[in-house]
Amino acid sequence: MGANVLNRSTEILKGVVLTLVCALALYFLFQNAGVMRVCAGVCLFLFSMLLLEQCFKLLSGGILDHFLNRVADKNWKSFTFGFVLATLVQSSGLVTVIAVSFLSAGLITLASGVAMVYGVNLSAACTTWIVGYFGVQAEISLYSMPFIIVGVIFYLTKSPRTKGVGLFFLSLGLLFLGIAWMKSGFETFKDTLNLAAYAMPGLKGLLIYAVIGLLVTAITQSSHATITLAITALTVGQIDYMTAVGISIGAAVGSTIFTVIGSFNANIEGKKIAASHVIFKLICAFFAISLVNQYLWLTDWIAPRIGIADDDYVYKLAIFMSLFNLLGVLLLTPFIAQMCRFLNRLMPAKASANGVDGPRYLNDDALVYATSALKSLEMEMGHLLDNTLEIIARMIGFTPEEINSDEHAHIMVQNQGAPAPIDFQELYITKFKLLYSEIIDYGVRAAQAQGMTDDRVVLLSDMRRACIIMAAAVKKSQQLQENMLRYGYSSNALIREEYSHIRRNLIRVIRLVKAIRDAKTPQDKEASIKRFSELKNKFDAIGSDSIDTLIRNRLVTDIVATSIMNDNANSRSIAKNLRHVTEIMTRTQESVDE
Repeated sequence: MGANVLNRSTEILKGVVLTLVCALALYFLFQNAGVMRVCAGVCLFLFSMLLLEQCFKLLSGGILDHFLNRVADKNWKSFTFGFVLATLVQSSGLVTVIAVSFLSAGLITLASGVAMVYGVNLSAACTTWIVGYFGVQAEISLYSMPFIIVGVIFYLTKSPRTKGVGLFFLSLGLLFLGIAWMKSGFETFKDTLNLAAYAMPGLKGLLIYAVIGLLVTAITQSSHATITLAITALTVGQIDYMTAVGISIGAAVGSTIFTVIGSFNANIEGKKIAASHVIFKLICAFFAISLVNQYLWLTDWIAPRIGIADDDYVYKLAIFMSLFNLLGVLLLTPFIAQMCRFLNRLMPAKASANGVDGPRYLNDDALVYATSALKSLEMEMGHLLDNTLEIIARMIGFTPEEINSDEHAHIMVQNQGAPAPIDFQELYITKFKLLYSEIIDYGVRAAQAQGMTDDRVVLLSDMRRACIIMAAAVKKSQQLQENMLRYGYSSNALIREEYSHIRRNLIRVIRLVKAIRDAKTPQDKEASIKRFSELKNKFDAIGSDSIDTLIRNRLVTDIVATSIMNDNANSRSIAKNLRHVTEIMTRTQESVDE
């Protein structure tokens, strides 16, 4: 009760503080129309970027993830994909977060993800050129009006695709309008305060304004907005050329904040992508600041050769930022493999906390798209199956290392001494329970992913069923353990042989499941599946023949005979369950990889 009252009071206090802050901000904004127009332009620009991202997701409809899965086999393809996509949607953060989610899901390699990030960074230069062009137009607001009108008309339709097109046009219109408001705001603002008067020359000034650019980007969560703000201020003479350069460098570094935030819920592989983005921008910024005179000389050399006047600082800023990103790409792209090795050493996989084995491939970012969500689930189910096989192996007295060896099952069982009892409950909690529940929960949430068709929903249902079947197999192995320890190492050779037979066949089952999963070719997989069917027939023969002989000839007591019959039934059930799981996972893998 007391906690609820405290929480309620805290929420009320937050609301009051927020209201006061907003009222105070509005008061100061109304004191200067120029400042208000600049702030409104920035907000409109940011809102247009959000709309552009939403329209992109709406139009992709699952096509994006499928396409990415196809182009990520080569680094140059990934690089091109990142460049083109980030240029089209004008959101490097969105594309980088997509790369994070797909790497987390295992859909792309780390090298492909790093190459994509480099392509995204190169596309950032296009933003400067686009804004530079529109930022010098006298009536840029006129560009916005047709886009807004067409966008609203299209959005009022019922078709999701048409709505997506409408959002695209509307976002472009609002983007142009935001730039126009920023420009006109600075023109008005110039009459009351000239920011150019506060410019600081030399390296010190460059560093200070780089920090300012970084802070503004951190607040707005958009490097595009910060660079646009700098360009529009530069256009009307509010800031000088070097100040705009410093702000743009800081904005480029600040663009990594969105990626870092987007990687919080990603696994360790996804975090490596975010780290590569940060490293890229820091290296680019280091060279741009330390070699700023050389960058400026190269900018001045290029400008007249492409028809840009010496005093056209807006376009010269575009050249500078193009060099900023291009030289970084040229410097780092040949060393993608080395970057991946560095990231693997920097961010090694962490051991499970408290000895409990948790998910390796599940993360919220992968839930955005159906393909990445399904791939995450498929890989995590492989992890759960590995743990299932380990539990079963330990319940019959063998370690994973022994199962994975080349030693014949008959020899393994023959040479095995009585093992120490294994605590099933502890093994179940550390190896199965958490992982199982996380997969089930993730599967429910994955149903809302972009591009989740009816066929893919069926796959989700099959995956859930496979998990339930694995749980049943694990429970059956617990029932085996008690009698295995009691009779499996008996002085009675006949009883011992019956349990040895069970162990041998379960070893073969486990190995066949692994062989099917690890098969390199369809032929190898088919051969393992065939052997699995043959082994199933052996299980059935054991259950109908050998035990009847023991009972008929009074070679074992009725109690022991009943135990053997039950344990044979349990072993057959485990084999059947594992075969069913393997069939489902094989079918699922083929469907996900299509």
